[in-house]
Amino acid sequence: MKSNVFLGQLKMRGRNIEWLLNQMAERGLSISKSTIYKKLRGESEFNALEIKVISDIMQYSEKEMYDIFFEELVS
Repeated sequence: MKSNVFLGQLKMRGRNIEWLLNQMAERGLSISKSTIYKKLRGESEFNALEIKVISDIMQYSEKEMYDIFFEELVS
């Protein structure tokens, strides 16, 4: 995951991790702040549902989603 790109985009929109977690919770997906930071540091990975919800919140295109969340092209 390109966490620096993701965090930069979040900041450019005037948002932060707490806002993201609130938006995720509103969509029925609750994770803790420590869990999301572990995922952003690469200590664990985002699952498919988390990627889908975050991409929806951030209004990512499919290309942007793949570019940020996947190191290699996934077929």
